[in-house]
Amino acid sequence: MAGPSNQQPIDMIIPAGEAQVLFAATNLAHEILNFERTPEGTLKSVVGPTVYEPKRLLEVPGGTFEEEEYRVIVESEGSSVGLGEEGYGIFHAGLSGGVADTLVVRAGDKLRRHHGWSRSFDELTIPDTLTKESRARYPDQFLAMNDKIIWTNGIDRALSISPDGMVIPLGFANVPGSPVVDGPQQPAPEGRDSYYPNALGYSWAGGIGTYGDLLDGFTGCIRAGAWFYYTQWEDIHGNLSQPSAASNIVTIETIQADPLETMGADSGEELETGAELTDLARQFMVRVAGSAPDHCTAVRIYRTKDTKNVDPSPYLVVRIPGKSQVFFSDSKADGLLGAAMTRTVAVPVFRMMCTHQGCLVVANTPDDPGIVRRSQVGFSGTFNASDFIYPDSGGAEVTGIASHGGQLIAFTRTSTYVLQDFVNPVPLAQGIGCIAPRSIKALADGSLIWLSEDGFYMLKGDSIIPASLAIARSLRHGINKPRASMAVAAIDPVSKEYRCALTPAGATANTLILTFDGQNWKRQQLGIEIADMCQTDDYRKYLLAVGKDEATDRYDVFVLGRETIAYRPNPRDVVYRSAWMKGNETGLAVLNIRSMYIGMLDAFDGEFEVRFYRNGSFKSVISMTDVKPIGTDDDSGVVVDLAGKAVIGTSKAHDPRLFYRQVPVGLENVTSWAFEIRASYPTRLHLAAFGFDVSVATSGNVRGRIPHRSDV
Repeated sequence: MAGPSNQQPIDMIIPAGEAQVLFAATNLAHEILNFERTPEGTLKSVVGPTVYEPKRLLEVPGGTFEEEEYRVIVESEGSSVGLGEEGYGIFHAGLSGGVADTLVVRAGDKLRRHHGWSRSFDELTIPDTLTKESRARYPDQFLAMNDKIIWTNGIDRALSISPDGMVIPLGFANVPGSPVVDGPQQPAPEGRDSYYPNALGYSWAGGIGTYGDLLDGFTGCIRAGAWFYYTQWEDIHGNLSQPSAASNIVTIETIQADPLETMGADSGEELETGAELTDLARQFMVRVAGSAPDHCTAVRIYRTKDTKNVDPSPYLVVRIPGKSQVFFSDSKADGLLGAAMTRTVAVPVFRMMCTHQGCLVVANTPDDPGIVRRSQVGFSGTFNASDFIYPDSGGAEVTGIASHGGQLIAFTRTSTYVLQDFVNPVPLAQGIGCIAPRSIKALADGSLIWLSEDGFYMLKGDSIIPASLAIARSLRHGINKPRASMAVAAIDPVSKEYRCALTPAGATANTLILTFDGQNWKRQQLGIEIADMCQTDDYRKYLLAVGKDEATDRYDVFVLGRETIAYRPNPRDVVYRSAWMKGNETGLAVLNIRSMYIGMLDAFDGEFEVRFYRNGSFKSVISMTDVKPIGTDDDSGVVVDLAGKAVIGTSKAHDPRLFYRQVPVGLENVTSWAFEIRASYPTRLHLAAFGFDVSVATSGNVRGRIPHRSDV
């Protein structure tokens, strides 16, 4: 598919005369199937997909050299990696400043990684078995944040993948058990020099509690008080779990008396030699309940200040490395407690995510599909309990989120919002939403594009405009709408084009790729079922896909738009259909079309077919087969001197590779006409421009205007 994105009546005017004005193939197109737009603006038959082949080092006499990345290596074990199981997701990131080149694939119930010089995808050790069944409502999602890769499928717990391949859950899904605390004991002294910890509720060194009146010559006694404890887990990345529920209440009832008198001595008598002041320091014995998860690296213990007299909020007492701590003796003064405890929530299962201003933003949990939450800055697995928002006041399901232009954008199926300051959702559009979260991508011009119920839309500045009016009919009738939520998109790192893989009508997998260059659309059907796509985040600039080869039923990773010496693509057709053309602005001029010149670059073996249509009807009236896309021969009709005098727009066509094949047409008495070029593999085409020999008909009747594109 191709054509203007604003769906206006087609105004391709072909002036009468000999073919000295050329029309660029991209500008004249209405429908394009399995052609790629080159940097020069020409159209070339797609190549690929070819199987992803990790590079290796070859030993040669006198040294070592690096083999070409995707050259097929024929060895006894086979030439490609192969997944063995259905692939669901793929992602590439250059972690550790690009040093840790990491390609991650989710295949079946496993995560696999290719890195470095490995010839295969190594299976990563994951905490739990992943859900293998295709029960997801949306495709897998990956992103890179804080030098880690985060993965979710909306069913299982989200995972965090480090540069060294270590996989742990994202944050904590469980909550620690409440700690059990023993308060001060009140022993019965056996003698004047017998003192026990916590005896009598006094503190000599500023311990736990709130001070009362001073006693003569000693630190003041401490008032009666009450305290609570909490625990919280911490992982290797500094993420915190939801705090435990409060412990049992611990209390101290202070005896307001002279300590010397309490010890059995007369008032004013000094402590006997041998009495330790620390014996009178009060303390609490904290027992951490249960065992922490395997990825826990530290336990935090929090305590309130004296809730009877001061602040009831919990504050940090101690951070204990490790995950198995049974007892901790706490004698820290209230005034020496650390930072206040943050009320966090357990990390939920979520279906979509993005990064925004240093936070991980997640949305659409199974229990609450309308919610959006964000993490603490820099900690992707720590979510404050109060930091959430509902874009739709009625709680409609969130179907996509994106960070764009400094704004956080949220979608439902029927609306688009800006989440300003994560407090006030501001509607951008009512009636325009998103149905495929993985279709959301930023284009090279800075605009945002996504798939909605009635086609693709773009956000340019503060305006939302339609992007796919030229292919509206194809989207209405040619797409499997129930599976549209499983569409996936990527930006081609070379051409900067937007590519979206969708499921055609009547199919059950993403076998159709729609490509958008900012103005025109093209179609590709590569013979593979695409579950996911990604671009490599490095100098290679490859577009990768994970899926199944329809011809062999093999699950693999594919490189799109690349070919190798041993490449054998799946059978496919290439189709180029022009826009409707006319002789003047009104479309009422009656013409005779004598000849067409097909300008090509790069000659290939094979044959192709040319069809011609007249007066708005796609019922072929002339068809020519066995046309050759190769150099001059006796029957070629190649115009050898056309490139020397013809122009494309205002530019002369001087490319020495350009040659033109003349095709006789013989359409008489037409008011509008179009043509179509079709070829099948192994024939390949490289179309540059078209020229026409047109004359004004001396007879004939006007049969109507050129049709509107939507009527075609």
